[in-house]
Amino acid sequence: MKILIAYAGKTGTTEKCAKRLCEKLTNATTVDLNIQTPDIDQFDTVIVGGSIRMGQLHKKTKKFIEQNAVGLQTKRAAYFLCCGSERNSAELFSKNFPKDLLDRAVSYECFGGEMNVENLHGFDKFVAKMATKASADKKLAPPKINDENIAKLIEKILN
Repeated sequence: MKILIAYAGKTGTTEKCAKRLCEKLTNATTVDLNIQTPDIDQFDTVIVGGSIRMGQLHKKTKKFIEQNAVGLQTKRAAYFLCCGSERNSAELFSKNFPKDLLDRAVSYECFGGEMNVENLHGFDKFVAKMATKASADKKLAPPKINDENIAKLIEKILN
């Protein structure tokens, strides 16, 4: 079974999660959608992931899904998000992915996220610093990658 893991992110967290998937899935290939667009016809299973910013899926991930919507219907497909909070992941999936793709998906999971302020610039950096300070003031734990959800998606792919 040939597996494609196609992803796009901004700060490296989505790439880190895609590589964790690839390490556990034999015959998997990762493709950064910021760099290239793969041909899904060459794969049996397609995993698509992207980061969330201000409630929106990364534009390259969204474009890839739109361009491959018909093909994704015919493949074993799974989806993942990387974002700071998993609490509203169901809403984020329904807002950013076509319902018919989610209904047919083998799995879809939120992998959590990280706050990499040093990888940000401009307004993104400003907002991240404010969010980090607000979280610290409320004594909230910083966001982290949820390895349990990564393992769940891997298990569904392998079964």
